[in-house]
Amino acid sequence: MSLRLELDQGLEERFRKAAMSTYGYEKGSLKKAAEEAFYLWINTSKTTSIKRVENPVKLIQGIFAPLKGTYTSVQLQHESGKLWPKK
Repeated sequence: MSLRLELDQGLEERFRKAAMSTYGYEKGSLKKAAEEAFYLWINTSKTTSIKRVENPVKLIQGIFAPLKGTYTSVQLQHESGKLWPKK
């Protein structure tokens, strides 16, 4: 499996330097270092698992209730971008 990432130039240079000093200047050293970094992040991350939602419609039901009758369907589409939580 492949994964393409775009990193900050300084971070990429530091990562390459650390990978090469640890695993040597040969083919596969970046892959080994990246796998180790991913495993470490996954194991030490404070992320929680995503809970399964039985009925996702119930999560958004009523979000547009205050706007009922004041906007057209097109206006509601534009307004929904403002109401939906941003990451």
